[in-house]
Amino acid sequence: MSRRSFVQRGFVKRGFVKRIMPAVIAAAMVAGAPTANAVQFQGVYVFGDSLSDAGYYRPFLLSIGVPAATAATLGRFTTNPGPVWSEIIAQYYGGNPNPSNVAGGGIFAQGGARLTLSSVNTPAGSPQRPITAQIAEHLSATGGSANPNGLYAIWAGANDLLQAGAAGVASANDVAAQSARLRAAGARYIAVFGLPNLGLTPGALAGGAAGVALSTQASAGFNITLFNALAATNQRVIPVDVFSMLNEVAANASAYGFTNISATACGPFPPFAPAGNSSQFCTAATLVPGATPSNYLFADNNHPTSAAHVIVADLFKSLIDGPNAYSVMAEVPLSSRAAHVRTLDSGLMQGATAEVGKVTAFAAYDGGKTDISTSNLNPQTNTKNRAATVGVTMRVSESVTVGVAAGKNNNEARMGAVGQFDVDENTISFFGSAKSGGLYANASFSIAVLKYNNIQRYVKFGNVMRTNRASATGTNTSGNLMVGYDFGTGAATFGPFVGWTSQQVTVGNFQENAGAATALSTDLKIDGQSRNSSVLSGGVRASIKMGSFTPYVRVSFDRDEANKERFVTASPVTVTQNIKYDIPAYRADDSWVTGVIGVRGNITPQVGFGLAYTAVSSKTGVKQDGVTANVSFAF
Repeated sequence: MSRRSFVQRGFVKRGFVKRIMPAVIAAAMVAGAPTANAVQFQGVYVFGDSLSDAGYYRPFLLSIGVPAATAATLGRFTTNPGPVWSEIIAQYYGGNPNPSNVAGGGIFAQGGARLTLSSVNTPAGSPQRPITAQIAEHLSATGGSANPNGLYAIWAGANDLLQAGAAGVASANDVAAQSARLRAAGARYIAVFGLPNLGLTPGALAGGAAGVALSTQASAGFNITLFNALAATNQRVIPVDVFSMLNEVAANASAYGFTNISATACGPFPPFAPAGNSSQFCTAATLVPGATPSNYLFADNNHPTSAAHVIVADLFKSLIDGPNAYSVMAEVPLSSRAAHVRTLDSGLMQGATAEVGKVTAFAAYDGGKTDISTSNLNPQTNTKNRAATVGVTMRVSESVTVGVAAGKNNNEARMGAVGQFDVDENTISFFGSAKSGGLYANASFSIAVLKYNNIQRYVKFGNVMRTNRASATGTNTSGNLMVGYDFGTGAATFGPFVGWTSQQVTVGNFQENAGAATALSTDLKIDGQSRNSSVLSGGVRASIKMGSFTPYVRVSFDRDEANKERFVTASPVTVTQNIKYDIPAYRADDSWVTGVIGVRGNITPQVGFGLAYTAVSSKTGVKQDGVTANVSFAF
């Protein structure tokens, strides 16, 4: 029998695509579109069935006579040329979006695949590649190791439900086992998809109320089994709740641009699919009248259109990009504290020139900004810092000055298209200085309560932009010590100094809310995070007294010895098993240069002033500066 007669009289005529697609029912997946910034992983690897297949069967299409130019645009189970969610994600996070039978391709998913068993939906002559085999194929190419900095995803189980009925629910345990297998091989970032609500697919709707109920029950039961298994084995994976996602889209379809969520967009593709409407052969030319890839939710009985795949990808991205963006919440208070310490320094310099036994009151203000440019591990972040401080100092002796101060800091962080937050900081500080000849030492200790307000994360979800809101609290504790020696030559001084600043920022846990009556699939719970900093500094300073004014400069080379890799822990609100996962946090350069130029002096014997400009340089992707002004009154 010729290949063409095999296609027309056998496999395809009976619905090759039609059969393969149901096997991959997870079609109801609706996923998302890209955001402005992304963590870049060392490869993206996807294991699954037709819901993730990026064109694995193109060689088969050629073998049955589909012209090469046409086959190159077909092969995805959607409104070709797609893309499907796995291609979007692979490209977005720095992977190879090609199927694994193309050199370097990271998409191992194959239409019709089951978890561990052979599938009746695999066409004759094509390899049987259940998910276990797909993972084995990848690990065999890497010497048995998974890249700890790669991104892995598993989406499977629909074909097991389709071919094994209720018994297929138990295959959810196999998904958990394969996730554990990747973890044991070294993978750290693993996404595990639940099934969509299969009761919403055109295939289920064709079965009437009974078919809808059975399909919904089966997919819900699969997800409960899957997430329970992941929780029971304490797996830290990214759980992707496409069941809730599809329900959300179906409940408000017009908002996402869909005019039809119950019928199929794809028509026949003769002679290869003369009957049925398999999306594997679907092109713009074969769409039913009125259908487009963006106004229909389903391409065929079980598979989503390319617009729906964009929503799936958007959901996926939100689960990774959200925690990464929130990592900046623990970074902003570092620069905020630096601004506060500058106000203490300005007050201390005035107090140290007072008469012995005199008390000096001071008020200081520091206005600055910190801009963090887009990188692989953070969104563009622009922060305005405002620090106001009032305090008193007392010159206890010729060599010792002590002080206490209270500060109010406000920071407005804007992360472009990603979101924003504000931080209010109420600080109390104790500080002092000691001097003996040219030798001096300054020290301070500060503690603050942080209030994070106006937390907003913008989540692109198809045509809809969601705003997830939250609030949080935290603390900011620091200690600072600087020791130096000034050499004097008349009115001028010059000398080296060394310094150490230890700081810990904590951000409490919080939960997002997008304002809906119930939690949405993109809502996250964020665990508490902390950022430790231990900055060693070395530099020189110089000043020259010019009457009642003293201009000065200071340059230091700084290194943060505690700037280690850290993570933000999150969990989707709609996954009630509270499965947690870790996403890399923003990490700034370890080293930088700080320069200060200023002037201090007295307007009258009792009234002093200070003005200084501070700038940070040589810190990749970071621009930071501020102006400090103070006035003091001696009593």
